[in-house]
Amino acid sequence: MSMLAGDRIHFTVMYLGSMMLTLYLTFTAGGAKGYVLVLGSSALQLLALMWYLITFLPGGAMGMKVLTQAMYTLLKPVMIGCAKFQAVCIGRCVSWYASRFTSTDS
Repeated sequence: MSMLAGDRIHFTVMYLGSMMLTLYLTFTAGGAKGYVLVLGSSALQLLALMWYLITFLPGGAMGMKVLTQAMYTLLKPVMIGCAKFQAVCIGRCVSWYASRFTSTDS
């Protein structure tokens, strides 16, 4: 078993790519935007490593596939609700901000 085995090459590419992305963003991106990007790429790196390690367990790849499908099924309504709430918040902020410039002070 190696990292370059046919059934593990996808995980290897994802892990090494996310590691390089994390390093690149760490040294080039700055400010709050860079911080968020580094956190995201670090999370991707951690997920890739966990997926890779789980595939070494007997039945790990199939178990991981079942687990991710279950998580997607459970989290999809939550994520849709969060997206709708975010859209409402952004809409209210934009309308409040726009009303500051359209109101007339007499």
